[in-house]
Amino acid sequence: MKNDYIVRHLYRSFVIVSILSALTATVGMLIDNMIVGCFLGSDALGAMGVVGPVSLLFSAFGNICSGGGTARASQALGRGDKEQVCRIFTVTILFAFLVGVLLTVAGLLFAPQIADILGAQGTLKELTTQYLYGYFLGALPTLMMTALMGFFRIDGSPRLPILCIAVMTVCNITLDLIMVLVLHKGMLGMALATAISYFIAVLVGCSHFTRKYNTLKLTAVKGIGKELSSMIVTGAPTAISRISDTLKVMILNNLMVTVIGVGAVTALNVRTQANNIVGALIVGIGQAAIPVTGMFYGEEDRTALQDTLKTSLRIGMTLCVAGAVILLLFPSFFVGIFGVTEPAIMEMSNTAIRMFAVGMPIALTNTIMMNFYQSTRKTGLATLICVLQSLVFTVAMAFLLIRPMGSTGVWTAFLLGEVFTFITIVLYVSIKNRRFSLKISSYMLLEDDFGGALKDRLEISIGNSMDEVMNISSGILRLENNWNIDKKMLNEISLCIEEMAGNVVQHAFKPEEKKWFDVLILNKSDSVVIRMRDNGSAFDPSDYLNMSGDLGEKETFGIKMISSLADKFDYSRNMGLNVLIIALNKTD
Repeated sequence: MKNDYIVRHLYRSFVIVSILSALTATVGMLIDNMIVGCFLGSDALGAMGVVGPVSLLFSAFGNICSGGGTARASQALGRGDKEQVCRIFTVTILFAFLVGVLLTVAGLLFAPQIADILGAQGTLKELTTQYLYGYFLGALPTLMMTALMGFFRIDGSPRLPILCIAVMTVCNITLDLIMVLVLHKGMLGMALATAISYFIAVLVGCSHFTRKYNTLKLTAVKGIGKELSSMIVTGAPTAISRISDTLKVMILNNLMVTVIGVGAVTALNVRTQANNIVGALIVGIGQAAIPVTGMFYGEEDRTALQDTLKTSLRIGMTLCVAGAVILLLFPSFFVGIFGVTEPAIMEMSNTAIRMFAVGMPIALTNTIMMNFYQSTRKTGLATLICVLQSLVFTVAMAFLLIRPMGSTGVWTAFLLGEVFTFITIVLYVSIKNRRFSLKISSYMLLEDDFGGALKDRLEISIGNSMDEVMNISSGILRLENNWNIDKKMLNEISLCIEEMAGNVVQHAFKPEEKKWFDVLILNKSDSVVIRMRDNGSAFDPSDYLNMSGDLGEKETFGIKMISSLADKFDYSRNMGLNVLIIALNKTD
């Protein structure tokens, strides 16, 4: 019987890092918002709201790298192609570098014009322009940090991004206070502090390349245009989501200034910052599934994909409901963080925060489904979800509701945008499957032959017990009637399970640990494929094929015997998992 132990533990190892990574391109601005609200006043805070779309633009390009690059690299890991991972890494870093340089140059040359496009008027324009000059200097380190963190996670350094963000946060707060209170550099100094902090964080992150387990290398890439276009297409949904958010905020900024006034823009900025802070919970939960889903998709593991979707929804709902309850009960505390004191603006901001909280569970579901489709090469559907969720539905409803309902109509439009997007997903899947269903398996939209026919697959989860290994090994012999395989082949399969699973129990896990590992047996027309996956200590059986090593003579002999029987005997260490694939040729 198969359980979801491996998937749950793998996904959990990514969640916290992914939530923090989701803040990468916006956390500097969040800190700046708090300090500006406390020391520079409401006009400066309004200017920060106007500049918000630039942060989302940085995030859009960063997510092409982290979403597209990481998803494709994870799929390559699932196929066991480490050289392809390095090629994808090279293209991703090159893209981040070039886009970062172009954004910096464009921002320095056209900061006043960009302020106009963003809707800065009157006293806001000068403050906005000052901040833009400094903020665009941080474009390159911001994109590099976003790109690198996705690859650190899948290459054995899942906690390094947390250190990078911690260092960046401390540096940013310290430099912000120095720029404002000591050097009196105002908005320009705030932005320069952010740029310097990201640069320091990138230097900290580069320590990954000095570690012995690092496999990421810059390499020559043939057909770089094709590889780049594949990365952009794969990362497009996440990037389009950010671009759509940018356009949405720009449109709503202008709409609210025209219809309601500047105070409404400040309230919208508070709502935007809530999305950047608490919404990072939603984005991070969704992004945690990208590398996990990508790897299992590369392995064509239907069951693991379904378990990943279930786990992300279950964990996500728990965290989102908890976050929503806190926001519903204490919106004023959150608003106060940004130094808002005017009663009218506080009232609008409180309503905005509460409406945001109500929509969090629906937004989470939409985001998880978008990231799942993005990682399983359904880019068109993922992009459709992004555009509807982040732009079309919300903006359309805002134009309809702002005049009769005021600012409350805009906050309602955000909620309705999520609801209508969810309904669209349900309708699309129902039409595609030609039936209505709320089962998770129906929403995966995988091809019927993905991973092999169900009748030709046997999936088992084995506890770290030699008794369980022997029971499973003996049970394999009963497959003769189900699969029409001769006894010689069944004996070889049984022997592989007994020897290799036994080594996992004895050497990958500690005796006191209660863990499980997964075994897949796939009956193909010309071969039987056995895949074993565990999250224990690194254990590469191929290291012992030509030497006695640390294993005993019996274990070494068993590994050599299985290797001689197998047409394929491949080991890899992927995202903290040991993966061993054994193929037995039926024609031998």
